[in-house]
Amino acid sequence: MSRFSRIIMWVLLWGALFVALAYFLPKTVVVERSVNIQAPVKTVYAQLIDLHQWDNWSPWKRTGENVSVEYINHGVGLGGGYVLRNEKKENSGATIIITEANPFSKVAVSLDFMQRGEAFSSFILTDNSEGTKVKWTLTYDVGNNPFARWIGLLMKKSMGTDFDNGLVKLKALCQVIEKEKEQVVLLDEIAEMKYAGIRETVAFIEVSREMSEMYSEISRFLAQKEIEMAGMPFALYHLMDEENIDLECGIPIDAAIEGNKIVKVATFPTTTCACLDFYGDYSDLQEGHIVLQKWMEAHGFNLASAPMEIYLSDPQQEPDPAKWITRICYPVEQ
Repeated sequence: MSRFSRIIMWVLLWGALFVALAYFLPKTVVVERSVNIQAPVKTVYAQLIDLHQWDNWSPWKRTGENVSVEYINHGVGLGGGYVLRNEKKENSGATIIITEANPFSKVAVSLDFMQRGEAFSSFILTDNSEGTKVKWTLTYDVGNNPFARWIGLLMKKSMGTDFDNGLVKLKALCQVIEKEKEQVVLLDEIAEMKYAGIRETVAFIEVSREMSEMYSEISRFLAQKEIEMAGMPFALYHLMDEENIDLECGIPIDAAIEGNKIVKVATFPTTTCACLDFYGDYSDLQEGHIVLQKWMEAHGFNLASAPMEIYLSDPQQEPDPAKWITRICYPVEQ
């Protein structure tokens, strides 16, 4: 047998061995990493459920020359996603869709890498004594191609390093948000509620006094009917100009009653809103409104109806204004 023939035989032998061993390698690559973050689960969840935030911690950059990002359903919440394209490379890009969104416990996404296949990833969030534990898992089917099986073996190690780097960034980001007391915005659904309310146009400079009188009038109405509050007081800001506000104050109720000439009984419909919990004096609430307005603009949302403030703290029970909590909600068009 000639030297050339022996070389060919060894190449074929090693090639066959390479292919045979490949089929003993796992068809599915699973990468899993976890981290403890010294921040509330709500803060962590907000960074995962909003794909706009991923640029702040994800180990994979989306920016670059000839790279475009197109958001799906505003890129936030269940069904939100984005399409990443490289205009110079055909069949190069990815699509990410949020397929599961369990508030404060789990976010799952599907990843379509076009000709490179599909993958599924999830984030499991758990409250613990240190704050929040995040477990990040990715499952990727490499198929039956023997070369892909070997690449999958190498990919598991490299992606594990990427996961570690991403979780380090996520941890730092969330802890800075908590340290700086930055506002956290989430999409939330305000459930349908019946309420007793008063709607009037009032002057800006008289808002505080007018609201106090409106809530007093509603409370007297409910006392006469022997009806208790079914939720915390709220206000709807229907329209405003430089001098006046079309303002509605309401108190949730469960009873089926009729209003009078001053107090009306109405139903607030189930509404999806961009919400944040503002901590502080009522005189500083404009700060929270500005944050929400910027968030709405950045995510391409339009305001669907009147912004709402829900007053979660009772100043008579909590004398420290710094601890007052007001949930500010902006209804969004779907």
